Amino acid sequence: MPPKKAVNDDTKASKKDTKKEEVKKIVVEEESEEEVAEEEEDSEEEESEEEESAEESEDEEEDGEDKDKTTEKKEKPKKLTHEELLVEINKVLEAETILENEISELEKVLASKIKLRATYRRSKTKFIGLLPKAYQDGLNKARKEKKKRTNSSKSGILAEHPVPPVLQKFLGLPESTLLMRPKVFSLLNNKFKELGLKKGQETILDKKTAKLFGVDEGHVIRFQDCQKFLADIYEKANSKNTEVVL
Repeated sequence: MPPKKAVNDDTKASKKDTKKEEVKKIVVEEESEEEVAEEEEDSEEEESEEEESAEESEDEEEDGEDKDKTTEKKEKPKKLTHEELLVEINKVLEAETILENEISELEKVLASKIKLRATYRRSKTKFIGLLPKAYQDGLNKARKEKKKRTNSSKSGILAEHPVPPVLQKFLGLPESTLLMRPKVFSLLNNKFKELGLKKGQETILDKKTAKLFGVDEGHVIRFQDCQKFLADIYEKANSKNTEVVL
């Protein structure tokens, strides 16, 4: 018989081997279970993805159906009843009438503006046509006014001069009287008439009048010599004044 110690060692060794095999089985079983679990998880994930994709496709199909429905709605308007059509027609007619009235008012305003524009254009043409004549008239008026202003400073017989003393005495005028030569001639002629010295177109001086003017009695002043007779009186008066000044 073998010794007990050796038997025990074999028994222990067999037990160890058995335990190792059991441990290996457990590990293998655990590994297989883990693999199964992973496979199940993977399959679940795949199923969920498939479900999600299916849901998405369903949503897309629904959206497509909604779009198709909208398109169908646009393409196929709602049918209106006879009464509803009459209501819509009345609405359009009222809106059209309002618009026609507004257009009519605008046309009236436009016509008025066009008429006013035509009036302005006629006036413009008229005034432009009158410009040359008005310009010439202005020049003529300016010339006349200039000439008038020049003549207003009276000279010669139209200027007012002091009346000679002999005429002041004969005509009864105050001293330093200033009169134009024609005015003095008129007064002198009227005085001759007043004294009865006028004989038709001639004036015959009497003794007193002739002495006053320094001529002979019966001196005859013909009509054409009246201005010269008056000029001689002024000339004598001026020469005497010059002598006095000297």
